[in-house]
Amino acid sequence: AQTAKSESAGHIQILEQRHRSIAAASWMEVRWSVDDAFCGRQWRTAPKQPCSARLVQERQTELLDEETVRLHKFYHDKTVDYTVQNFEWVNSKGYSTDNTIALSEQEAVWRASKDRLARWPRVEEQNIHEVKFHDHPNRFCTADDAENLGDPGDNIFVINLHRRPAKLKHVLAQLYTAGLNAKVVDAIDGDAFTSQEEIDKLGARTLPGYCGHKNTLPHLTTGQLGCFMSHFAIWHYMVEHQIPSALILEDDFDLQPNFKQLLGEYLEEARGHDWNLMYVGRSPTEPDIRRVTEHLAQPGYTLWTVGYLFTLDAARALVEAETQSRLAPLDHYFSIAMGQGLSGHWNEHAVEWSKHIPQVLRGLAVTPPLVMPYVGSMFLSDTAMLRNGTKFVTDLPLREGDPWPSSRRNEEAWRAQSEARRI
Repeated sequence: AQTAKSESAGHIQILEQRHRSIAAASWMEVRWSVDDAFCGRQWRTAPKQPCSARLVQERQTELLDEETVRLHKFYHDKTVDYTVQNFEWVNSKGYSTDNTIALSEQEAVWRASKDRLARWPRVEEQNIHEVKFHDHPNRFCTADDAENLGDPGDNIFVINLHRRPAKLKHVLAQLYTAGLNAKVVDAIDGDAFTSQEEIDKLGARTLPGYCGHKNTLPHLTTGQLGCFMSHFAIWHYMVEHQIPSALILEDDFDLQPNFKQLLGEYLEEARGHDWNLMYVGRSPTEPDIRRVTEHLAQPGYTLWTVGYLFTLDAARALVEAETQSRLAPLDHYFSIAMGQGLSGHWNEHAVEWSKHIPQVLRGLAVTPPLVMPYVGSMFLSDTAMLRNGTKFVTDLPLREGDPWPSSRRNEEAWRAQSEARRI
């Protein structure tokens, strides 16, 4: 393994440059220099920062608890190892369904994905699949007023694409181990869109003049669009069915030990604090604003939507504001909706975006996280530009029936710029 790492050093550097250009792989360790134990191998191949900036970041990192740092370092290091050990597959894979889907089934999966688009934003009975591993209701808090504390009870929603049964298998194993029932919700597959007109007819649009910032892609991907629309559909369902609180998970989650017990305890800790969004999994890009309780913090600009609690108040605010008509990558959207990042340290367009994103979220974050993505899941990401099947929305044909362009103009320009910066 050590020999492979040495021989692949150049490959890792190329991958790191690519990772730093997309939000899906923006690990805080790459940005902050504290010491070798925290930063790991990736920082040593990254460009050095000016001393003053690094010293500021070193002091800021002291505000993060050691276990949060440890979890992210572990995820980072294991992902680098995974990249080295699977380099050819990681670097060359294009769009594909899971290997568990036979060729004879792929057409049916495609038709189901297209049919799901037509019913958005509604989540109908056929789009929810009950997973019951026990007969009694989920219960996290022991208090009599558990619902008032934000206990989601049986309202656990897991977002999963039709063409990702391997991820679903991982989901089921996680739920079974944790002793949880859940509802698996058919995701919106952004890669099923075949024209910009099809998206426009559904009322889904980026915020005016959308342009990606320095730490993400210049254009919205079909996967990022599908991600936002999938989460929006659950918020819509919450409003339609008056669900007081829900735990929303993406299908690449790993629950940390004693998840059920600890989540209940942390909800009890939050008693008396005003929140409508609680991250149970996240990747901070800056220190927390403040420590609220022993295990809860007010987060700054935060990445990932792998797991979070959402109240009816938050769902109603975003649905009634018709946020689907001025969307952006969801994790960045959440941060600005909390009023964070307006200094521009991570997103230089934050102030401009904030003119179109309602600041209606009152966020807390569990620290250390109770949910992390499983190692290697990012290479099956349907939002990042890590495979040829993911497209910029702006590279889709304008109208239904138009021929597909002979080239993806915006993607090719972005890849050329990325390569020029690397050289």
